[in-house]
Amino acid sequence: MRNGRDTMRGRRNRNLESELQSILDNGGNVWAIGDVHGHADTLEALLESLNLDSMDRVVLLGDLVDRGPKSCEVIRIARENPQISCVLGNHEEMMLKQFDVDNIGMMTPQQAGWFYIGGRATAQSYIDDFSDPSGTLKEFDMRMRVGRDLAWLDALPHHIILDDFRLVHAGYSPWDGDLDLQSTDTLMWVRGEFHNSITPVDEKRTVIFGHSTMPGFGLKQSEIWESEVELLNSRPAAIGIDSCCYGGDDPQLTAFNLRTGDIVKQKLVKRKLTT
Repeated sequence: MRNGRDTMRGRRNRNLESELQSILDNGGNVWAIGDVHGHADTLEALLESLNLDSMDRVVLLGDLVDRGPKSCEVIRIARENPQISCVLGNHEEMMLKQFDVDNIGMMTPQQAGWFYIGGRATAQSYIDDFSDPSGTLKEFDMRMRVGRDLAWLDALPHHIILDDFRLVHAGYSPWDGDLDLQSTDTLMWVRGEFHNSITPVDEKRTVIFGHSTMPGFGLKQSEIWESEVELLNSRPAAIGIDSCCYGGDDPQLTAFNLRTGDIVKQKLVKRKLTT
């Protein structure tokens, strides 16, 4: 999947990094949440269970969109809640490159690759949110919303670097040199070479990532993946928290507390039907 993709260096937001580090230094909580994939109701239930106070913050580790029914709503929640920050995932990358608002919901050559990995559900979520009870699409309002959402996604960082942690969608390559200079391709798509590294990719920071689901590691969805490789302080070199919210036998969404190591899981909240 990675061949021929972008080699652009990953983007950071140093002001955000300073804010999050200050919160941790002053005893606040920073929670990392794995791939939401359009399940807005599940995200809202998980956020409620975290009992956030005014100092606490949440970082969504990318893949807010696709597969689930409410990607438009997930983006709205993330954009409008000042306690939530995000890094960009590979599904947002595909959305940015291939969303064809002129042919929304239609399988066009431009959108085919994105639709194949779940983008059709995202396009449909915009149609659903901007259709009145008679089924008439409020096209101007929808176009404005799509434009704002794409601009917001396009400004997100690809990774967040703190004193003791790196927050990223997929991970880092042990073969590609300086982690701070690695490509967006690697940060959003890497798997095996990162998971199987026999040394820490960062000797002082634990990498918290999504992208790769627990069943992919041979684990139950109620578990998280911890690298057997340890840092000098005995913390795991990497922790994966994508519990596969969108499918499997026991779909869940996971939050990991950077300060305490606490884990909170929320089982999938089924889509609420209207009558």
